[in-house]
Amino acid sequence: MPQSSLPDLNTIWLKWMDSVNSCLRNNDYVNAIACVFHVNAVFGGENRIEFNTAKYYQLTNSALMSVCYHCKSETPSQDVKSWNRLLPLIDSVLYGKKYRRCWNCPKCNKYNYQGKTDFVQETFTTPRYLGVVQEPPKIQEGLVGRREFEMQARNWIRLALDEISYSLGVERREYVPVSDRDDMIDNDDND
Repeated sequence: MPQSSLPDLNTIWLKWMDSVNSCLRNNDYVNAIACVFHVNAVFGGENRIEFNTAKYYQLTNSALMSVCYHCKSETPSQDVKSWNRLLPLIDSVLYGKKYRRCWNCPKCNKYNYQGKTDFVQETFTTPRYLGVVQEPPKIQEGLVGRREFEMQARNWIRLALDEISYSLGVERREYVPVSDRDDMIDNDDND
């Protein structure tokens, strides 16, 4: 009878997690990072996390939203095109300017004064499992660089292990024992 893949996955995962914890206790961050890569390598292609700094920051970037004061819709501030609006004579005397910066709401197509616009900061909620983590930190030269590397490595390892633990949970939920797979194949043949 073929051995099931889930017990092997659990055994290997526990082995590498013990190695990570051992390295962290000994302040051996380089080997702890290597162990994180080994833990990640245990998973199949779909559940393996990706180490990509640009993609990680793109996914975690919090956006500043401009709120239209007419329809209350939110527009990403980087998409807002502002322009100068010539003020009527009375308004120009009141404001002491001939022009005021405005932007058009893409939803209601009405103009908004930038000075009166409310902004909303879209935040990154945690925990949020993305399947991607930035690349590990690199050792810098000197005493300050080493201390900075230790702090960055600890943070990176914690974040990567959170993602990997989530991937393990997904892998466990998707797991179908070998005997059940055979039954599923037999049922498909009968249809």
